[in-house]
Amino acid sequence: MDLFVRDSGPVDAPAVVFLHGGIMSGWTWEPVVARMGRYRCLVPDLPQYGKSFQQGPFEMSRAAGAVADLIRTRVETGRAHLVGFSLGAQVGVQLLASEPHLVDRAVLSSTSINTLPAVQLTRRLAGMFARTAAFRWLLINRYWNAGHAVQDADYSEDVRLNSGAQFAQIAQESAGFTVPRTLDNADVPTLFVTGTNELRAIRHWAALLAQSMPHGVDRLAVGMSHDWPWHNPELFARTADAWLSGNPLPAELVARPVRGGEGRRRDRSHR
Repeated sequence: MDLFVRDSGPVDAPAVVFLHGGIMSGWTWEPVVARMGRYRCLVPDLPQYGKSFQQGPFEMSRAAGAVADLIRTRVETGRAHLVGFSLGAQVGVQLLASEPHLVDRAVLSSTSINTLPAVQLTRRLAGMFARTAAFRWLLINRYWNAGHAVQDADYSEDVRLNSGAQFAQIAQESAGFTVPRTLDNADVPTLFVTGTNELRAIRHWAALLAQSMPHGVDRLAVGMSHDWPWHNPELFARTADAWLSGNPLPAELVARPVRGGEGRRRDRSHR
């Protein structure tokens, strides 16, 4: 699958693939990419998004496969760092589970997983709700209008392309995403980060995902909400750069408080 890719930075620099969220396409990474000039930044539009709309429909495994093809064909070393947000973070998890040899290090922000027993029912309900005007208003107006509607052309085109049945397809894929069975084989240093102002469930899922990987770490960005990469791109870029280069994380990133026997369970899972 041939995805549209924004390619910037020195060709011989370490490559980073940025995977966008579920509402807008790859252009949303521009404020972060602008602060990561010492990397070669590859920003695809995922299938059914933006300039890759004709590569749809969006399916999690197909999207991960397309990103794998991108790394194999566009990066000379055949390996890249990975940065994903929300839906893009889910795609990143799928890629880590299926082809971890393509990824050096990963930063995945606000990764949702379905831990409910009735996954298929959840998928259907999400698809039904995603067709409603109320759902569109909640996601787009609440999280995007304040900061991104100024980019009229890109914003309007993304909204036009994914509406109704198209958006329902994406919502179903995201709502039905569970922890891949082979994720525990992914020997990739991976940072799962969420904002302290995000839903408690998302913070909990980050911890579960980190515990599922040999070198998974979960951290909280103090005072940040779900869309913090766009509201504080400077902090997000510093966080990504620190993790990808193996340096200490910014002071604004803190460990999640351990409750009860969680620390003991985590210790056992890493023996």
